Amino acid sequence: MFPIQSVWLLRISLVYLLLGTLLGALLMSQKIYLWDHSLWFLLPIHYSIMVWGFFIQFIMGTAYWMFPKHLSDSPRGSQFQAWLLLYSYNIGFVFFLVIQITQLPNDFERVAKILISLAIVMFIKLMWVRSISYNS
Repeated sequence: MFPIQSVWLLRISLVYLLLGTLLGALLMSQKIYLWDHSLWFLLPIHYSIMVWGFFIQFIMGTAYWMFPKHLSDSPRGSQFQAWLLLYSYNIGFVFFLVIQITQLPNDFERVAKILISLAIVMFIKLMWVRSISYNS
């Protein structure tokens, strides 16, 4: 059965794909119509959305679903840790995007990066215990 955490990771990553594609289209149309050169500050935000919002989150959702399951009652590990991964990653990433758009100081950015790092460590922990081979 497809875990609900993977469903939400994949859905949110596809929303980021749509948002990143629209932002990329805006930046590419800027090259043709030359509206305003100040729009180019959105280029690093576009990269962040496509790499961290779409790509990394898509990989995490797929890996959480496809990695081998445990031979126990909770085959994919702790449900709490999986939800914590989902929430901390997305709250941290949205916070990071808001900070990038509003140009807030780096002290606020540190909090967002800590939340994203916590989620990545949680993902590694969830996957590590599932990658151990079982003895027959």
